[in-house]
Order: sequence, then C-alpha cells, then structure tokens
Amino acid sequence: MLQMNFRGSSGYGHDFMQQGLASWGQAMQDDVADGTQWLIDQNIADKDKICILGASYGGYAALMGGVKTPELYRCIVSFAGVTDVERLVKQSRRYTNYDIVKKQIGSDYDQLWDNSPLKYAEQIDKPVLLIHGSKDRVVRVNHSERMYDELKDEGKSVRYIELDGGDHYLSNNRHRLTTFKAIESFLGQYNPTNE
Repeated sequence: MLQMNFRGSSGYGHDFMQQGLASWGQAMQDDVADGTQWLIDQNIADKDKICILGASYGGYAALMGGVKTPELYRCIVSFAGVTDVERLVKQSRRYTNYDIVKKQIGSDYDQLWDNSPLKYAEQIDKPVLLIHGSKDRVVRVNHSERMYDELKDEGKSVRYIELDGGDHYLSNNRHRLTTFKAIESFLGQYNPTNE
C-alpha cells in the first residue's frame, strides 16, 4: 500500500504545505497519479491490480483518480469523500473559519466545480464503492448520496453504504467493522488477489 504525501501534506515544512493551497484536483492530484505510476515503474505494483482508496480528502482524490487517470486504477473506494468542492466551501460560510477554508481550498466557485468528481460522474468507468456516515459533520452525507445518484443514473457500477448515525472518523466500532467488511468484499469482487 502507498500512502501519498501529496503537496499540501503536513510534516514537510511550511513551503510544502503552501503548495497545496487551492490545488484540489490539480497539482495535488498529479502527485497521487505520479506515486501510482512510480509503483508501476519500479515493479512494486502490478499495473492491472491497483485500486485507489481514500477517506475525506482521500476519498475525493480516489474519485478524481477515476476521472483524471482512470487507466491507473481498477476500482475506486471513497469513504466520506468530498464530491462537490464548490458545495464544501459554500457550506463553510456559516463558520468562523470560512476565510481559512477559502484560502486552503479556493474561492473561485467555477474552478471548484470544475475540480469536483460529481461533475464528471459520466466519465467514471471503474466500479465505485461509496461509504458515508449519516451524521458526518465534516463532509456532509449528501456528497456521497449525490455521487451515488449521478453514477446510478449514468448506469455505472456503484455501491453505496450509509452508516446510520456514523460520523467522519469511524468512531463507532460497529461502523468500522461494517466499513472494512464492505471494502474487503468490494476488493474481493473487483480486485481479487487470486487472479
């Protein structure tokens, strides 16, 4: 497994973090694709056996991977993923950190929508698993609900699991087990180890 430290990640200094400002779906996404390609080039990963998985921003990056570089991935798993970046920023207007959110993610709503997986549902051609807690206060559940509806309307292979009362952090052990069992089943179907 590769866990990407894309531009904007913490732990690499101020300048590295600054490079992630307003870069969702752009340079940060390129880092994820570059990391995947590096694994393939180093013969660490089989190019035909890679599934992209992430939570929160990582769930967003997983879905955008299916939009921007679908040739790299066999399937997609998004837990509590952002699907509409414009909506995410707009929903923060009621909070005191709104100015920080605009600086970190961006304030050009047209650009934010252009960097949203929801806009490109018809282009996603890999199986998708969406999992989201109904009481998520960080990324509202409607992100996954709307993505599921769009993918379903487009006739895509998509599975959606809503964790009743679940939060953004899988705090409940029952929700954790449900999530990991669902991921195991999904990978067993779409990226089996015995091929």
